[in-house]
Amino acid sequence: MNEDKPDWYSRAKKAPFSDEKFTSEMKKNVHRSVIFTDSKPKRRKHLQVGFAGGLMLLIILIAFQLPFGREEQQRAGTLPPGTEETIRAQGVTDEGRLRVIAVGQEKITTLGAPSCFGIETDMSFTGNYSVQYSTNQVTNEVTTLGDLTFIQPTSAPVDMIRLPFQAADVFILAPQYRDCHGIQIYAFAVEHETGKAVQLRFQDESLVSYFSYYRPGTTPMVKDNKLVLESTEGPGGEGSPDYKPKRMYRLDLKQGIMEQAN
Repeated sequence: MNEDKPDWYSRAKKAPFSDEKFTSEMKKNVHRSVIFTDSKPKRRKHLQVGFAGGLMLLIILIAFQLPFGREEQQRAGTLPPGTEETIRAQGVTDEGRLRVIAVGQEKITTLGAPSCFGIETDMSFTGNYSVQYSTNQVTNEVTTLGDLTFIQPTSAPVDMIRLPFQAADVFILAPQYRDCHGIQIYAFAVEHETGKAVQLRFQDESLVSYFSYYRPGTTPMVKDNKLVLESTEGPGGEGSPDYKPKRMYRLDLKQGIMEQAN
């Protein structure tokens, strides 16, 4: 019967591994190889699905939190009280820091249109404020300013003008950085000797007030240990017989006043 078989049959017997037995150990190896190879795509697929799910969850959480962020609350008009201190203005001495801190909620808007008070993108903050002086981890309230409006280009704290006097550092607070006629100011003094901070009153002849003003485009300054404020011009200004282009004030710490000098 062998004579009836074709030539390739006899040649196949001489091929490599023709007498090799396919043992049970070899079968196990092949089986393990097939399982390992088949599991990789599934494992990669599970990892990809898990990664995509985690990324989607993160995006959802960020999208949920963004509308309730601080900037959005500012544009909405209020900030929840107690979340953090909102410092509207500050001044720094050699020993401590004077701060104007919002009490409760502020009404926050933008001007929306240019005017004497600012440009359309300027921000307006209205509320009640506590003036505090902190030194050596001790904080004392100096005074409160009720229903006060700040108008500033940004929400950053306003830097008070620090003026050096012989007996104290005087800080000038201008809540609004622009105005049509006169920029309204408040004054606070921190005494060198005691470190005590007080709000100052302005005494102009018979008139006593907790605020004064200076002319837009100028800056309060100290000359000969006196506060110098430039007056406004216009109706009731330079035409008046009592008009003074510059007003000079002496600091009286005992009475807590800035007294106008002749």
